[in-house]
Amino acid sequence: MNTSTVPEPDVTVSNLTKLYGNRPAVQNVSFEIGKGVTALLGPNGAGKSTIIRCISGLIDWNEGDIAVGGVNCRLDPQLARSKIGYLPERAAFPNDLRVTAYLEYAAHMKKVPRSERVDAVEVALDDLDLKPVAKRLVGNLSKGYRQRVGLAQALVGKPPVLVLDEPLAGIDPLHIWDFRDVLTAYASEHTILLSTHMIPEARILCDRVLVVSEGHLVYDGSLIGAELSGRVARRWRIGVLGPTLDELRRQVAAVGASIIYQAGSGTSNNLVIDAEDPRSVSDLVQATITQGWSVAHLEPLTDLIGAAFERAGLSPTNSAPQ
Repeated sequence: MNTSTVPEPDVTVSNLTKLYGNRPAVQNVSFEIGKGVTALLGPNGAGKSTIIRCISGLIDWNEGDIAVGGVNCRLDPQLARSKIGYLPERAAFPNDLRVTAYLEYAAHMKKVPRSERVDAVEVALDDLDLKPVAKRLVGNLSKGYRQRVGLAQALVGKPPVLVLDEPLAGIDPLHIWDFRDVLTAYASEHTILLSTHMIPEARILCDRVLVVSEGHLVYDGSLIGAELSGRVARRWRIGVLGPTLDELRRQVAAVGASIIYQAGSGTSNNLVIDAEDPRSVSDLVQATITQGWSVAHLEPLTDLIGAAFERAGLSPTNSAPQ
């Protein structure tokens, strides 16, 4: 008998609705997330930060329920907040405190036991490579290092849930690489919800994306799942050895796909094709094998996150007032 059970989600949002006056900022949003990195995507004004602030306990909401680590955030908000490490989009830092002192203060506010605070701060300093600036005033640090300090305070005490609002905005590439490494390592045993409009970062860091448009959740799924589904037009790059270009062109048309780019010489051909039905790609590969040709390479090129925005009638670069 199989006694294994599905792990409980670390964050559950059920029918969340938040109004600012009479204006709905979030409308009937529901999702569950567990270990790993989940991206919350959407243009400015879509409702991402409102969802983040509700989960983090910074603002109240009108309807629905939120639970963190199995704790109802409305019934026991203090206990729920103790399970979250939070980094706001515009973090305010005490410029007159040194880095170590600030992290010690953060550990105190998070109620990390006194006997564990020194170790907790040391771990955070190590994780974010802050040891070289540990004795410097926070106010004298570069933006990249201040953002590292902000993430370090979120990580102090190793909370089970990390909630980050635009953590990579304005960060130089060197710091972004370090952030990726830290978040990827932390996500192996913890839950991270990352709000961003930086689509390339979401693609690199996240296996799952939640797309928000005008307060509604319009897409929820993994990138892999989206790629394997038939819900978006598919663009593929394929290399085939054996046929002439005309022979291959006829075979592509026979499976219901279309060629948008072609290059080759002799019997070595490289194509970029559009295939609305993912079975077209499978049929093309099978036909290639049946004909005695060889598939040199096959890779998807579709921008899946961009496609999710398009299904919502948006452009990933669109913006609206906050």
